Amino acid sequence: MKKKVLILLFILGGIIMAFSINGQVQKSAEEKRNREYEVSLVKALKNSYRDIEEIQVLDTVYYKEPGNWGCVLQILFSDGRTAKYNLGHGLNDEINKSAVAHPDTLAVLSKHYGSTEGKVQVIYSNGDQGVQ
Repeated sequence: MKKKVLILLFILGGIIMAFSINGQVQKSAEEKRNREYEVSLVKALKNSYRDIEEIQVLDTVYYKEPGNWGCVLQILFSDGRTAKYNLGHGLNDEINKSAVAHPDTLAVLSKHYGSTEGKVQVIYSNGDQGVQ
């Protein structure tokens, strides 16, 4: 009887471990995919707006491949103005002005049409920070 219980516990432990590892792999793949989209988005935003100092990616939504990815982000410009809005993004987008926002936010964005040549501080959706 004890052997059967030990074997059962061993099997259950293995199954639980397998699901745990699978969950970690899926989370890692999702984080990698999000980072790829976020880096691509920052490049597109730098090609779309001038005088960007900081971009913060707040929330991300990913649609099944080969679909697009979306997020809520906040941009800080060198004149102190900020724009917080929703947008969608595709990996091949070189420019992204697809803001879904209040008219006041759209006005701030339109005043900054152009491109940013310098480095931009980026706060990624997972909290990591970098310069791009």
